[in-house]
Amino acid sequence: MDNSQFSLSPTAIRLLVVLVVVQAIRAVLPLEFDAYLIVFLGFDLFRGGELNLVWIYGAVTSVFVHGGWMHLLSNATWILVLSPQIYPHLRGKRFVAFFVATGAAGALTHALLNWGQSQILVGASGAVFGLLGAGAYVMMRGRDGYSKPTAKDFAQYILVMMIVNIGYAVLSEGNVSWEAHAGGFFAGLALFPFMRRRPPQPGPTVVQ
Repeated sequence: MDNSQFSLSPTAIRLLVVLVVVQAIRAVLPLEFDAYLIVFLGFDLFRGGELNLVWIYGAVTSVFVHGGWMHLLSNATWILVLSPQIYPHLRGKRFVAFFVATGAAGALTHALLNWGQSQILVGASGAVFGLLGAGAYVMMRGRDGYSKPTAKDFAQYILVMMIVNIGYAVLSEGNVSWEAHAGGFFAGLALFPFMRRRPPQPGPTVVQ
């Protein structure tokens, strides 16, 4: 049994620590300074009612900011569950890059599907759904984790994940961005095959 499939990597631990530290800083800041932090680190391209691309950096920084401890706990739980499955196929900086890229893709998808609306988006939910997107390649097929799922496998997996996504949105009564979740998920599906580490190739047979 491969223990790496069940243990939390140092990279994932450091990522969780960063998320907790950011939320802890928010918790001790005076309310007015915390509001400034949310404004400058959250994602909103339409501040003041007009498109302003200077705020596009928030697609990345918003991944590390959460709406509260319960919001962070929810995403951290998913990271704890999913990262041991996904990390062995990415590892190190590549895992962090994948996490941030899918989170940013989720934020941009939210902006695209809510064009013109000024809404500050925060949280790593898009990145979590990016990990779920990667799970289509890792968690559905075979012990080696490199077996390719069939088209039917993909369709069933995507359907289940989107049902989960809509369920989140309904239960949250509009406080969760299903658009960011979907954007992160499909970004994970698209990026993972290009970013994953290749399985080791067998070397030539040596006859003595």
